[in-house]
Amino acid sequence: MTGSTTVVLVRGLVLFLATSHFSVGEPRGSRKTMFSIQNETTPSTTHREGKVFSLFNIVQFKNEGCRSTSTISSGGTGSNNRNGTCYTSTECTTRGGSAAGSCASGFGVCCVFLISNSGATVAQNCSYLRNPGFPNAYTETSQVSYTIQKCDRSVCRLRLDFESFTLLGTGNTFELLDTAAGGQCRDMFTVSSNTGNTLPTICGQNTGQHIYVEMGCLDSDTVSVNFNIDGSTAVRMWEIKVTQVKCNTEGQPRNCGCLQYHTGLTGRLTTFNFLPTNDNHLANQEYSICIRQEAGMCCVEYTVCTDARSYSLEAKADGINMQDSACSKDYVGIEGGSATCNASPGDVLFTQFCGNVFTTDEAAVLNMPICDCTKPFRVDIFTDGDTDTAAATNNVAHSRGLCLEYRQIPC
Repeated sequence: MTGSTTVVLVRGLVLFLATSHFSVGEPRGSRKTMFSIQNETTPSTTHREGKVFSLFNIVQFKNEGCRSTSTISSGGTGSNNRNGTCYTSTECTTRGGSAAGSCASGFGVCCVFLISNSGATVAQNCSYLRNPGFPNAYTETSQVSYTIQKCDRSVCRLRLDFESFTLLGTGNTFELLDTAAGGQCRDMFTVSSNTGNTLPTICGQNTGQHIYVEMGCLDSDTVSVNFNIDGSTAVRMWEIKVTQVKCNTEGQPRNCGCLQYHTGLTGRLTTFNFLPTNDNHLANQEYSICIRQEAGMCCVEYTVCTDARSYSLEAKADGINMQDSACSKDYVGIEGGSATCNASPGDVLFTQFCGNVFTTDEAAVLNMPICDCTKPFRVDIFTDGDTDTAAATNNVAHSRGLCLEYRQIPC
């Protein structure tokens, strides 16, 4: 994403066209072959003028992304190969990268940037932040941080892909009835930038998730990525791919406020730390998951995943399902939620959903599809800081979080 170009001068053959002093039919070697290399401004009167052709190939290639031969064991984002940047071997070494495969028809190497040292400054696009000692787990209790600088002045935001992400979660399960505040992170992953945008603190199991971070308008703007360890010895591991995104890049979110951005006709959305089945959803979350409207599509239909407790932000014993202003604690926001995708202009549209089941019907006992035809397509997640244990809130099941499948509906 730097936009730079590498120039390689490849030495070729040097050919001489000159006067030969042996005749056809004479034994080769009976006379010396004499080559006359003349200066164009001083022609020779003794020999016919000779010419020299020096062949050099000037190879230019852009320092673009490439797929390396370096593999990721977890495959969090669906690919087992790390991405790199195409440089010459010398450039790769100078910039602190590692060559993993070739590119530019063999004139370049796919340079991979792997950063494991706490306190490191990252200035290369498509770098991987890894825990110290990776691929071994991190068992220390000290904090780890990285600073990300722009690789190009036209960069507006970062995309962080969690190829591997295992921290201590909340430790608060329905079975344990923990007396601590439900959903409060023990380890804490935080990201901060000069834009002033507030990003949620996350923890637990988040392999395969991603977030976008606004980076600011100035060339000197940076982003700080921090892992705050709670002090206990435990198994932690992370590898986060950092992609720097230029302003107005095609296929990327154009509006601010999208912490996550999904593309495609179908997909799955989950809250952070949904992967483990016995931990709690995270507290104090407030962010938006955006979905790109695909060509010819006018609506998005959301259904609850078949995984256990896929809609369990705040399950109450009274069994009430609530919408809109009745949702004051944990809820899902959908701007134009309706039971059907062909709602009439006079139909009631809901914007917030909470309670025991995902529905527009307060009396329903089963989750139902909810359709949204209001652009841009977005799902808002909001959780408060209250305790989510059964004893404190009369929850009938521990609050695992949210998992929704979506599909776009044609116009």
